[in-house]
Amino acid sequence: MKTIIGIDVGTQSMRAGVLDITGNFRFVASHDYSPVFSPGNRAEQDPKSWETALFSTLSRVGLYLAQQPECEVTAIAITSQRASVIPVDENGTPLYNALMWQDKRATAECSDIQEKISMTDLYLECGLRLDPYFSLPKMLWLRKNRPEVWAKTHKLLGVQDYVAYLLTGNYVTDWSQACRTMLLDLRTFEWNRKLLRLFDLPEDMLCALCPPGGSAGGLSEDYARRSGVVPAGVPVLLCGGDQQCAALALGLFEKGSATANTGTGSFVLGYAPKPTFDRKQRILCSAAAIPGEWIVEAGIYASGATYNWVRGQLFDQKDENNPITFEEVNEQVNAAPPGCNGVIVLPHFSGSAAPYWNPLAKGMFFNLGLGTKRSELCRAVLEGIAGEIADNIGLIAENVGEIDHVCVAGGLTRFPTYCQIMADNLQLPVLRRRNAEATLMGCLMSACVSLGIYPDYKTAYEAIVSGETERFEPIAENKAVYEKNRALRRAVYDALNAAGVYELAE
Repeated sequence: MKTIIGIDVGTQSMRAGVLDITGNFRFVASHDYSPVFSPGNRAEQDPKSWETALFSTLSRVGLYLAQQPECEVTAIAITSQRASVIPVDENGTPLYNALMWQDKRATAECSDIQEKISMTDLYLECGLRLDPYFSLPKMLWLRKNRPEVWAKTHKLLGVQDYVAYLLTGNYVTDWSQACRTMLLDLRTFEWNRKLLRLFDLPEDMLCALCPPGGSAGGLSEDYARRSGVVPAGVPVLLCGGDQQCAALALGLFEKGSATANTGTGSFVLGYAPKPTFDRKQRILCSAAAIPGEWIVEAGIYASGATYNWVRGQLFDQKDENNPITFEEVNEQVNAAPPGCNGVIVLPHFSGSAAPYWNPLAKGMFFNLGLGTKRSELCRAVLEGIAGEIADNIGLIAENVGEIDHVCVAGGLTRFPTYCQIMADNLQLPVLRRRNAEATLMGCLMSACVSLGIYPDYKTAYEAIVSGETERFEPIAENKAVYEKNRALRRAVYDALNAAGVYELAE
């Protein structure tokens, strides 16, 4: 039986699964970790945590495979988080903690970038809004603030690139990851030499490029021997950014649909038949997981992470070995009415991406009174997230055409009430598959097409993405209350921003 080892390098954990070519998960191993957040909008992670997680998960996969002689591993396929930066020396040894995608320290470097190229011209070159979220400002921060690290830096890697290096010894990245650096030419899928010259960045500090689903090389003899997974030489495929892979498994192949994948953050994607640019630069254009195609994207930096914050801060934890469960938080959400009696949340607990693009924005509860209940606070968080997703779906529709349904996946979507809140805010049907493992399923689809197991992505989708689809229809009577709360949320943000409150809070 042909199987593929899929590796999903998430923000909170790494998961390695043995998947057969029809989409069945035969075995999954996971290893938890977490970025370290500190004042100054900093988010770092020790790269050794990924090395430890990779060995831990693949060693367990190897033990499973040793008992399953019928499993023929045809490839190792990787998908991961995007836009983090790891400087390594000539031996591939990390020189500094990874600057994570949530890290916003490089605001001064964004100003430096604007002195050399306008925000509009940069956006039209790379499809990305100038923001410290992306890799280029982080790279420039390292060069200016850690010159001793920069002097020893041989390569600048993303998280997927680093994991691929550990497995193969090669420095390779795919287009869907490279486009998040701000240094990829979105039309040719080559490194943008104009931007590299402008910022005095040598091309040889970046990885070699391949299409999504392309090979980083074969599994090294050293790693094959140490982990006991599979024989050396098995191809290691770079299947792309986690959100692009999730969009594959959610069937984003044509106009009319959009996807919303909710993990640590929430990312809303729409199909783009060509590079597509918003006149106000509110949405992003990136390389899709399908080679030679594009997606448009908007997002929220902290959604699942914010709900986790609710669990930790609004509830008394029982004890270390018996923590509050999300089911208990969900019960509180279900006890509150739609609209939470006017309580709203600005879900900017890690700054704001679309539509505001304000790295200084903060999370906020508004309209509290002495009668406000904890249940309303819990539900208001989910309504704030869903409301901003609805705003972002609207931006995507402005640029690529009408959206008639939204396919969802990710941890929060396992909670039916959240899916209903989304449908009510969107006033569109929300479709949720029973199998919520969109990122790894999309990674599997990419690998199977690259290996020639299926001739194209739609065929792979039909063969792999199985299970019933649950449909959440919007409740008409909830439309007015959510429209009012969304308008209030925008008004509160605009008032704070116009008064310079976010700058004062720094």
